[in-house]
Amino acid sequence: MRRLHERVAALIAAVGLALGLVSAGARAAESLTVGFPSLSMSTILPHIAQDLGYFEQEGVAVTIQHFESGSINMRALLARAVDLSDVETSAILGAAGNGADLRIIGTHEWGLHFALYATKDINSLKDLYGKRFAISGIGGLPHVVILALLKEENLDPDQVKMLAVGGQGARLRALIGGKVDATVGEVRPEVEADPKLHRLFIVPDKLPRYLSQSIATYADTLAAKAVAIAKFQRGLIRAARFAYGNKDAFVKAAAKHLPGTLEDIGKVYDFYFAVRHWSINGDVPVDRIDYMQNLGIDAKTQSRRVDLKRIVNTDSISRVLDDLGRVKLP
Repeated sequence: MRRLHERVAALIAAVGLALGLVSAGARAAESLTVGFPSLSMSTILPHIAQDLGYFEQEGVAVTIQHFESGSINMRALLARAVDLSDVETSAILGAAGNGADLRIIGTHEWGLHFALYATKDINSLKDLYGKRFAISGIGGLPHVVILALLKEENLDPDQVKMLAVGGQGARLRALIGGKVDATVGEVRPEVEADPKLHRLFIVPDKLPRYLSQSIATYADTLAAKAVAIAKFQRGLIRAARFAYGNKDAFVKAAAKHLPGTLEDIGKVYDFYFAVRHWSINGDVPVDRIDYMQNLGIDAKTQSRRVDLKRIVNTDSISRVLDDLGRVKLP
């Protein structure tokens, strides 16, 4: 009888070990590597979601990778170095127009988060003629934004000297250092306080339909990792809702990742709150993607039109919102 009990105990242990291995394998499969633009208040949400344990609670392991420019982020996605990317909508449409089998599945940034900063002698967009304007790279977000702004006023972009400088921090440092005459970037206290510079305008006021960023992945990745992607989207939406409802806690959490005092980070937060930057529902506004496609065709950053009914896939985010419910921006 004792030997029987020992054999049963051994069998139970073996089954438990096997189940543990299966469970561990399942957990390992629920993982994603996600590309984001350079770290700023604009892209802090995945870190907030991670720090608050949202991704862990959802059951997905997320590796966050920041890239200095949108073009590098896009190349990482196309090379499958990441599973999905939060990348410029214009870049996604351009790549799809060139044949990449990509799907836009949502967004965590509802609109633009830029101010246009310039030296004091620049008081209009036309004053940019002959001046040095810092962009991250050709086809990147700042480049397409300035093209759109110039187009709105029927101005010639060839009259502006576009200089590829890099991400947001690099562009603003170049402006403060006198290496360029203007750029777009988030509201920064150090730029606001510089006596040589001024804020010309808030960009969303000029381009209200502009959808700066979307989350994209390959069609086959979406099919293979649908569950993990939905869990990631849930965690990101939870972080966005936390952002809008908990300023002090959010600023303290953001300060673990961003430079500056709590007061300065709080001022940046206020700007993002005012422009309602973070997408509280994570869904894809197709009319604004259509606007981006028209802009890309006109600006020649997109070679041909793509079928948005094929490119935009709302299945994942719709399932998430069926569960979480849709809420209104504050």
